[in-house]
Amino acid sequence: MSSLLFWKNWSRAYQFTYIISFIAFIISLIVFIIAWARGLGNVVRWDVLSELNELPVTLHAFSDGLLDYAVNGKAYAVSEQFVASAMQVRPDLATAFLIGICIAFVLLLSAITRFGRIRYLISMAILILGLAFFRWEMLEVPGLGSNYLFLLLAFLFGTTSYYFHAFRSDYPISVRISVFGLLTLGVAIGLNALSPVKFPALIIVSYGMPVLLILGSGFIFFIAAELVAGLVWLTSAGRADEGKTQISSRRTLGINNFLFVSFLYLINLALTWLKNTKYIDWDLLAISPFILYLISAVLGIWGFRRLVQQQDSFSFRDSGAYLYAGLALITTLTIAYAFGTANDPLVEVFEDVITYTQLAMGLCFVAYVVINFLPIYQQNLPVYRVLYKPKRLELSLFRIVGVVGVIALLGSGGLITVRQSIAGYYNGLGDYYIASNQPTSANAFYQLALDQEFQNHKSNYGMASLALAQNNQTAAAFFFQQALLKKPSPQAYAGLSQTYLKTDLFFEAVKALQRGIRVFPGSGELQNNLGYLYARTSIADSAYYYFKSATATADRDEVPESNLLAFYARNPNVLAADSTLAHSVTESSYESYQANALALRIVAARDTSQPQRPSWLSDEAIKQGLSVGRFASLYNYALATQRPDSVAAKAFQKLSENPANQDFTDDLLLARAVTEYKRHNQSDAFGLMSQLAEGDQQRGAAYRSIAGLWLLEQGLYRKAAETFGYNSDTTSIYYRAIAFTKANELALAQRLWETASKNDQAVGALKQVLYQERKPESDVEKAFYATYRTDDPNRGAYWETIQNPSLKTVAGVALTNDFLDHLQWRNAQLVLSGLPDSKDVSVIATSLRNVAAIRLSAFRRSVGSAETMAKKMILPQYQAERDYWLGQTYERTHRMGQAQRAYQNALQQAPLNARIVTAAAQLDQQQNRTKAAYDLVLTALIVNEDNAELLKMYVSLCLDLSLPDYAANGLAKLQAATSPADYQAFLLTYQEKLASIEKSREKFLQ
Repeated sequence: MSSLLFWKNWSRAYQFTYIISFIAFIISLIVFIIAWARGLGNVVRWDVLSELNELPVTLHAFSDGLLDYAVNGKAYAVSEQFVASAMQVRPDLATAFLIGICIAFVLLLSAITRFGRIRYLISMAILILGLAFFRWEMLEVPGLGSNYLFLLLAFLFGTTSYYFHAFRSDYPISVRISVFGLLTLGVAIGLNALSPVKFPALIIVSYGMPVLLILGSGFIFFIAAELVAGLVWLTSAGRADEGKTQISSRRTLGINNFLFVSFLYLINLALTWLKNTKYIDWDLLAISPFILYLISAVLGIWGFRRLVQQQDSFSFRDSGAYLYAGLALITTLTIAYAFGTANDPLVEVFEDVITYTQLAMGLCFVAYVVINFLPIYQQNLPVYRVLYKPKRLELSLFRIVGVVGVIALLGSGGLITVRQSIAGYYNGLGDYYIASNQPTSANAFYQLALDQEFQNHKSNYGMASLALAQNNQTAAAFFFQQALLKKPSPQAYAGLSQTYLKTDLFFEAVKALQRGIRVFPGSGELQNNLGYLYARTSIADSAYYYFKSATATADRDEVPESNLLAFYARNPNVLAADSTLAHSVTESSYESYQANALALRIVAARDTSQPQRPSWLSDEAIKQGLSVGRFASLYNYALATQRPDSVAAKAFQKLSENPANQDFTDDLLLARAVTEYKRHNQSDAFGLMSQLAEGDQQRGAAYRSIAGLWLLEQGLYRKAAETFGYNSDTTSIYYRAIAFTKANELALAQRLWETASKNDQAVGALKQVLYQERKPESDVEKAFYATYRTDDPNRGAYWETIQNPSLKTVAGVALTNDFLDHLQWRNAQLVLSGLPDSKDVSVIATSLRNVAAIRLSAFRRSVGSAETMAKKMILPQYQAERDYWLGQTYERTHRMGQAQRAYQNALQQAPLNARIVTAAAQLDQQQNRTKAAYDLVLTALIVNEDNAELLKMYVSLCLDLSLPDYAANGLAKLQAATSPADYQAFLLTYQEKLASIEKSREKFLQ
């Protein structure tokens, strides 16, 4: 353990500085491993491209007991594909790399100052020469052009170094490191402040890469024998048998094991070399050269110490430890930077250098061990203790042979490694000019790199990125194909497929992804994209297969999972085949997944529970622009929820006013209208739909259809007919005919019924019955006739023959209401008592019957009966009527407080219902709440301009509020809305009240 933690015997200052340098080296190893593991992901990220798909859905459905009505609209499903980004350049990575290089430079300078004169001069010459090749003039420091900046730096560091070497060699390492560290820091701060260029660290690193490459290669060669040296220690370090102390009794693995393991190690390197040079094309399971480097670099800490101590060349504590740490730091960070920038030519250079040096020096070092230490091995002695004290041939001779071997191996590959080094250098310069937003220069350097190595991935992907930035899809496709020749990547396959899609080469895009999946069967991103393309065709099974496969392999599995839900929603036949798919939704915070889960819920129409409001919705999120996923999730939520949601309503208002959401403005307004309608704020809902219809000629008819059906549901029949009148489609004509029929305007409806029935036999049958072209036959026809032919006193005969209990109940309720309208309460009671009381009666019919019973109770002023019936089952859409008739009951029995509460409950659900508003306003007027009554009436008049009773109340309230001009205007509208007799009767009341007001005013002025 003492030899393992050799620094424990050093002084505190040396311990501290060495541990710091050791930690820096360990950090560099960690960075190396992370950058290696991330690969191309260091510079190319997977983005997600979202696409909205419209799904025809039913926004809302309702029924009047006879006919069903569907408010059609659209939901949105989000389909997503992975898109490989352009080649990213990260100047911050270069800055971090340069900081590491500066630390290594400080360590090297500090170590060199304790060398002997010859070693010091050679080492300093190498450092200064390397410094010269960093192209400092590219920093464009004012006043220090040409080579002046280099000369200044050489003077600063050279004189300081010589001072420590020649005059103050007694200074400890902590002082030397501190001085050089402060000097380096000052230079860095000064250059950063003075240099006008962008990203000075990136330009220094890019132009200085050849120096770093040479230093790294030298270090790799230097430690190339460390693995074999480690095998020497492993096979010659032993322990004595128990009870025996003789050296001959030591247990070691011996020379044979050393040779066998060394042979395996060298065979691994030889196979790697043969495969890299294309001499063989085997699918080998070989140890990566980079793993061998990592092991060698770590073993070299102790191996270099043993070398220095055994050769007694200089002090390991004062110099050697920091020299090794500096070189190891430079080399490891340089390789990590090559990985971090995905500079594959440089990566391959280092891979070749490691392979060649370890193969050549491994062979030489094995020969060195056998030639010099075979007798010692045979005596089971610890060879590692004298490994660098040969008795026959010096290690330097074998190193020379190793250099020759490395050169021979380089030559066997046609000097491709040299060309790759140049290509990697040009790639670094291309990166700098991309970061500096100089695409022309970047393109030139990438092209130079391709001239050296036309198959390298880095240059081709960079050129493809530049072509995409110029929207040159053809050039981008060419370079993506080039990038796939030698070092294919899933990102390049995805990029190639995307370029084909943008040029309408759909099948080529599919083929590109299929090839990519064959090469990268575990790429969930490519599988998702292929599923996305298949989903656009009729090949549903393939789309499902690839989406399902991608959920298990993609890093962002929420994307294919979201696509699966969109796939189900867009293929109702799949849902029909397996209804459990609609329930395969799990909790997720991913917006697109939430959107598709809601879309699936709307399409399946089986889940009646309340959906959760989107989790991302907050005040901060509302202030930002909407992404596709967020928009779709909020929009679909507005359609799926059945409860009033004021939070969503406010969110839609703010989001629609945000200019960043202008692409979604119309849909946000529609969702807001839906939300307001569900909040029973029908006035705002109708206003928003009118705004949408006027602003969008293309979809105006669809918006008017939605508004017309809402008006129909609210009992605003004339306004609904007016709204449908702007549309010319058959469906709108049919709904307009129904609206006039419900408004008891059969003459106006007749022409519309004829038009709507031309191509629809069912509609034609209703038309024939309604206009007495033939007698009703089916239960539906009889109920329809009994409900809407109010002018036929004998329609009750048809009602009595209806067999369907629900239809008989609905038609009976219509007869009951008609009798009550004509104050024939006994007839109404007879019909109501004759309604079927069966479990087969629908909930709609039951609700209508219960409301009619409350109305009859109000007519008879029976509070108990009304309250009893009000507690029975009544659907939400009829509760406003329930509360209104309950209020009428209370008002007729002079229970004004209860009446007012009942009217308020009714108004909350139907604030535009003329009958409810008139009753509530009349009560407010009686209790001197004139302004509140006026506001109620004014709001309801927007959609009830032809309602006589509401207009009368409006005129009366205007007089109460001293608004004679408004009252006169309302009176004119009343004349057009009611019969002459009714108008004359009200006119007398109006004149009397007006005269009373004038008299009161004159009396007040006297």
